[in-house]
Amino acid sequence: MTEYDIVIVGAGPGGSVAAKVAAENGLKAIFFERGRKPGEKNSSGCGLGPRMWREFPEMMKTLTPDVAPNLRMGACVVNHYLNKDLKEIAIEMYYPTESVTYEPAKQFITMNCYRSEFDPWIANHAVQAGAELRTSTLIKDLVKDEKGKVIGVQTEKGEKILGKIVIGADGVISTVAIRSGLNPRWRPEQITLVPQYDFAAPPEKIDRMFGPDGLLADAADGIWWGVNFPAAYQVIFGDGFHIGLGSWMGQWTANPISYLNKLVSCKPFQRMVKAIGAKPREVQAHLLPWTQEPVRTFTDNVMLIGDAGGFPCPLEAEGIYPAMETGKLAVETAIKCIADGDTSKQALKLYEDKWKKSSVGIEFEAGESLQTLWKNLFFSTQSDENNMEWFIPLYHEIRGGHYDWSEPHIVRFRQIMKKVQEFLPQAMKFMTKYGMPVLSDIMGEDMSMFPQMLKFMESMRPKKKKK
Repeated sequence: MTEYDIVIVGAGPGGSVAAKVAAENGLKAIFFERGRKPGEKNSSGCGLGPRMWREFPEMMKTLTPDVAPNLRMGACVVNHYLNKDLKEIAIEMYYPTESVTYEPAKQFITMNCYRSEFDPWIANHAVQAGAELRTSTLIKDLVKDEKGKVIGVQTEKGEKILGKIVIGADGVISTVAIRSGLNPRWRPEQITLVPQYDFAAPPEKIDRMFGPDGLLADAADGIWWGVNFPAAYQVIFGDGFHIGLGSWMGQWTANPISYLNKLVSCKPFQRMVKAIGAKPREVQAHLLPWTQEPVRTFTDNVMLIGDAGGFPCPLEAEGIYPAMETGKLAVETAIKCIADGDTSKQALKLYEDKWKKSSVGIEFEAGESLQTLWKNLFFSTQSDENNMEWFIPLYHEIRGGHYDWSEPHIVRFRQIMKKVQEFLPQAMKFMTKYGMPVLSDIMGEDMSMFPQMLKFMESMRPKKKKK
């Protein structure tokens, strides 16, 4: 049986970064891919955030159209608001704001890339660093010693590969997580099913609409908000786009694809499809962890990274950066523990300490409050209390009501205020229950503005008529 310092199950972005860092630091590392090549299953929107360029600058500067021909910059996010009749009542565009602190985050929100292009590129970095990649290999089980501690992995053909440390980078249905006992099973409120449609479109037509000199310049990211479907994302690439949506498994009340069909069949969406000459190319669906906090991520000789550990962002379920960052941190931990000759769970606790202090861990400091608000507003469309029924018209009044010449402006402002007051009882109830915990997490000890905010909102409530 061959023995390695580190055995990595999975050759996605997290597994590849782990293999790369391990090899660069002189460890004997192998990583496994069940497909014929990394990225063969192209089922991710793959919006790459600027934190990747901050944390992995030398590697990320080599991600160019030469290696990823369909790379497209998303410098702007377009928000589409649809009312209960699926009529588009507002569109907003937002570029990075002045509070953004570093480059290239000042230039773009995401770089959009197909996983079929991104994954082989990043895996090749690991191979060039000296890691061994084995494709078309499915890991079916873990190898354990007489004390029950993990000492390696076993392929579906029965081959055993030993390692001082095993890293689970094998996604949401993680053999490493299950067989190590770290996460035998997800609960319905911890995972999301994400159906999406992939469209092809002529690059020149996409450029006329969403390119650098297009009508919506570099607007390669879109969010569709509605009363009839959970919030949906649109990610635009060089030769097409994805449109998809998701919700927690315990929250679906109808076939998930039926919600997506409501969106893609509505007139506003079809106008966009027609404008860029898009044609449906593929139907895709995948599971993702969407948790308020990660699962247990380490035990004797084992660490979980990326989706296997429940690391996707609790707000948007963005998973590629967390996978890459936790892959790096896991290997940094492994380097020290192997050098010390101690890979016990007590020693690997260092990994948890590292990720909690990282940008990934900080994301979860308000994970519970943010996700609870998110779930009860933009993803409340399947529940009995659909808060989007009042939020969409309220937001429309506040943001758009003054662009109107139907009456003298002062009259319009009075009309807007009267309409806003109708929604305040629901808005105040929502803010007290879901908004205040978020603000509390953001502001910490400084709660001084809370009483003033509540007092102001209370003063705007419609007065009861005297009998």
